[in-house]
Amino acid sequence: MFESRDRILDQLRAGEDGCAEFKEIRFGNRGVISPNTEEIAGELVAFANAEGGVVFLGVDDSGAVRGIPPARIDAVEHWVLNVATHNCDPPIRPTIRKALLPGDGGGDERVLLVDIPRGLYVHRTSGGRYYARIGSTKRDLTPPELARLFQERGREYVFDEQAVRAATVEDLNRRRLEAFFGRSPTIPWLDLLRNTRVTYRDEDGVDRPSVSGLLVFGKEPTELLPSSSIEAASYRGTRLSSDDLIHAERLAGPVSDQIDAGVAFVARFMQASPDQRPRSEDGAPYDLEVVDEAIVNAVAHRDYAISGSKIRLFLFADRLELYSPGKLPNTLTLDDMPYRTFTRNQLLVSFLSRTRSKRTGQVFLESRGEGVRKILQNGEAHSGRRPEYALFGDELRLTLWRKKRIGCE
Repeated sequence: MFESRDRILDQLRAGEDGCAEFKEIRFGNRGVISPNTEEIAGELVAFANAEGGVVFLGVDDSGAVRGIPPARIDAVEHWVLNVATHNCDPPIRPTIRKALLPGDGGGDERVLLVDIPRGLYVHRTSGGRYYARIGSTKRDLTPPELARLFQERGREYVFDEQAVRAATVEDLNRRRLEAFFGRSPTIPWLDLLRNTRVTYRDEDGVDRPSVSGLLVFGKEPTELLPSSSIEAASYRGTRLSSDDLIHAERLAGPVSDQIDAGVAFVARFMQASPDQRPRSEDGAPYDLEVVDEAIVNAVAHRDYAISGSKIRLFLFADRLELYSPGKLPNTLTLDDMPYRTFTRNQLLVSFLSRTRSKRTGQVFLESRGEGVRKILQNGEAHSGRRPEYALFGDELRLTLWRKKRIGCE
């Protein structure tokens, strides 16, 4: 929006509207004092809850360019990003550009253009206000308007089907695609990828992989989706301490490789020492089929919209802990989990139900909704202690207990 200088100047002359808000910046001893934090958060939220828009910082209400001092412009940018992250719920990710525009004194002045995309969620300020942009002003949403907005955004927001804007078809692994779809599809490749939602064509006509398409078929999806890897660590004792750390590893690559690598990690480090290696699978510290099911569930059902939060796998002397980002949906409780199903990432689950593990040769998901029940029943049968699910903020934790060695513990 407002990509050219001419379009920017035309907007300044035309004034504020449904796509543009002007804000003059005033400073005090400690930084920006006007607009205040709640005010600028309200403008960001209002655009996100409508169709998006741009806040011009350094421009007064009349459209006159007042500018931002060169020595302060980076601080203002950081301030806006901080407001967007910490004073908007959920956080907003604006695009911020610097521009030189003619000021009243005849020379160019520096301004910031804060471009807010149309939100995928319904946003509010940290003060609890739900705004929407109506014409040249923001206003509070009425309860019926807010209910409709929640319904609209809830229906159309499916994160794992969203296009990854920084990715292209070149980021997909052709060998993996051919193994999944066959080498000679009956329709052109790009049509096949679009039809199966592996890719989407954006407004510029560029084919972009979906989140699930990249996770399953990407050459290295974690380069473009950094939070999609698994962090694994093994400890000597029973506490999370760097003093007891044996080995830590980042499990990256397509999700199928991550799952296999996660099971291999547990198999490698679940023995306290070589002389404790069991003679049979029944005597192993963990049932690797249960471990496999647990990691598959975490990968398939985590919330990939939570940036900066990875799946975490911790192996202790007495237990295995697996943390998966994302709360339970409103319709599901910890007690319900063994008996009810909820699929957050339906496209990803669809792909994994037809993708075979290199380790076992079996598909990762059989789509029968039995995963949690198998983990609880088989985990308890193996170790003698029932696995435990618990919620901690935006994370779901599963604890699998280590099988005790008879006569040694």
